[in-house]
Amino acid sequence: HQKVSRAEARAQALDWLTRVRVSLPERRLKQYPYELSGGMRQRVMIAIALSCNPKLLIADEATTALDVTIQAQVIELVKRLTRDLGTAVIWISHDLGVIAGMCDRVNVMYAGQIVETGPVDDLFQRPSHGYTLGLMGSTPRVDGLAQGRLTPIDGMPPDLTKVTTLCPFLPRCRVAGYECQTVAPAMRARGGGHEAACLVDLSAYQAQPSA
Repeated sequence: HQKVSRAEARAQALDWLTRVRVSLPERRLKQYPYELSGGMRQRVMIAIALSCNPKLLIADEATTALDVTIQAQVIELVKRLTRDLGTAVIWISHDLGVIAGMCDRVNVMYAGQIVETGPVDDLFQRPSHGYTLGLMGSTPRVDGLAQGRLTPIDGMPPDLTKVTTLCPFLPRCRVAGYECQTVAPAMRARGGGHEAACLVDLSAYQAQPSA
């Protein structure tokens, strides 16, 4: 992509493996993916993604299937490298703990739609859509603020071949009201750049501040 010689490409590959803290980079260049651990493969993928100095990095479930220690290392690695390179990141994940520690702004998506968006701290403190509330209620906390048992989200994801004008989360929502059965929700401002496509006032359900 950068029209460099084979020798220069190899030198850059070694440099990137060193940047992402892959041990013995000279040896790793000669190995196949199955010879590397999951965490090491993830580091190599990060090096590949950043090697052409992109303005935007899209990380889709970048820490899935990694143990928590490796997850933390990968997250810190991405944060450090993108900060040094001035690269923006779209981080796609179901892990709310990672989102809370990684992101400045959050878009919550359900059935292919953005149902809530806002600054990360405000969204975690004031969840304003039934799905966001459900995600937080079904996620264990380690900060001592959780009370009682986790609350799972009942039901199954919707059939996306069947179009609905109502809230796509309606059949699974534990806070839905009568209006939700008849009115299509539109994004509404909640203040401070926070918006949600929900008809219900969730102030009584809102979470404790995230750690």
